[in-house]
Amino acid sequence: MKKQIIIIGIIIMGAISSCDKFDVSNENPDVALAIDKNPELLLTNFQRNSIRNLVGGSWSEGNLMGQYGARIVFTSFDLFDWGDQGGTWSTLYLAIRDAKELEKIAVENELPSYEAISVIMQTWMFSILTDMYGDIPYSEVNQAVDEEPNYTPVYDTQQAIYANMLVELERANTILSGSNLGLVKGDLVFDGDLAMWRKFANSLRLRLALRLSEVDASTSQSVIAGIFNNPSSNPVMESNEDNAVLQFLAANPDAHPVTEESVYRVGSYNEYRIFEHFVQLLQSFNDPRLDFFADPTANSVENGTPEIQGMQNGIVDGPAYEYKGGDAFLSKFNIDYFYFQPNSNQARLMQYAEVAFIFAEAAQRGWITASAQEYYEMGIQANFEYWDVELPADYLARAEVAYDDTLETIMKQKYVALFYTDYQGFIEFKRTGFPNTIAPGPDAFYNEYPSRFEYPSEEESLNSANYKEAVQRIGGDQITTKVWWEN
Repeated sequence: MKKQIIIIGIIIMGAISSCDKFDVSNENPDVALAIDKNPELLLTNFQRNSIRNLVGGSWSEGNLMGQYGARIVFTSFDLFDWGDQGGTWSTLYLAIRDAKELEKIAVENELPSYEAISVIMQTWMFSILTDMYGDIPYSEVNQAVDEEPNYTPVYDTQQAIYANMLVELERANTILSGSNLGLVKGDLVFDGDLAMWRKFANSLRLRLALRLSEVDASTSQSVIAGIFNNPSSNPVMESNEDNAVLQFLAANPDAHPVTEESVYRVGSYNEYRIFEHFVQLLQSFNDPRLDFFADPTANSVENGTPEIQGMQNGIVDGPAYEYKGGDAFLSKFNIDYFYFQPNSNQARLMQYAEVAFIFAEAAQRGWITASAQEYYEMGIQANFEYWDVELPADYLARAEVAYDDTLETIMKQKYVALFYTDYQGFIEFKRTGFPNTIAPGPDAFYNEYPSRFEYPSEEESLNSANYKEAVQRIGGDQITTKVWWEN
């Protein structure tokens, strides 16, 4: 036994002396030792986290808020029990932190392509945060690691945030207009195609400029006209090939989060049904997209007379489950496409159809010299093409569809095109009031349609002074408090 101990001791001493002699390191030479040498790791991470979060939010909240869908059980959200949605706040601010770090690294290491992409992604995330909450921390975000750390950022006004976001997107466009920008790795959206990122920057600038239509029409018109009249300097999306989308993969962890592959329960999926007024709108157009978006009811299929029936929103549990006869008499969203296929449904940040409808509205308002009808029809055609639904030959001439020089007509089709795109359908309704069928349900907690999420509860304790100042400024931390740009 004593001999064995001596031998083991010799082996250990030998190993130690060998480490000294050959200077063995525990560092893996194949692993990045500094993130500034691998900026693509940051890019991939914050793109993935932010986009997946908003895809999930689009399904479970955004589609309900825009009244594309409704629940048949656990209907509290339909009753306007929205809460603070702190998960969205936290996820996006963590992603913004990483995006700002990437921007810092890009500037320090002269990587303009990464700088521009970071600015665009930050603006996309900030725009959703401010549209959904109102005044938010913006100018002082990500200062906790500075020499004089700031753990309590001020809440900037939404007006100031919008002004700066438009400037930032213009700056990104200018950066991407340069030469020798360098290759980009780790980009989940455009796979490093900088021309596409430039188009997204300017298209997003159009979206944000139009959001000001009711509160700062001069800025809205100036920005949109400036982009429209100078396409070589301000390229925008021109077809579905330019869409800002994330293509999911066929297997976890990169399948669409609301699918069987991602272990999203089929029972949870079946709690959501297409909304009654969305069905009626599409039926008024005699629109074949309805047959793609929704499945016929189980009862009608069994009887050999398939039909699509929508669910009413804002009904308390119990009566909601019995609406129109119950589960078998209400239509699910296309379960094969949206649930069983892991990667058919993309994450949509922005599509060309939205750009076309923006130009249609700008022309209808007289802000640009263009045919509103032409852009309106291009927006419709693009959305049919996106969903791979054949456009009927007479569709654009149908009475309910034909362009009639009204904002309402444009907005109805734009609303359809924004289906399942984070919170955009809801946001555009709050800007314009269209479609005017969006309204509280019979058992809703409020008689007026809400406008925003409440601030996360942690803000009141962790950033109390700035939180209270913002709440007083906006008129109260309730979901019915209007945001600055709202009509």
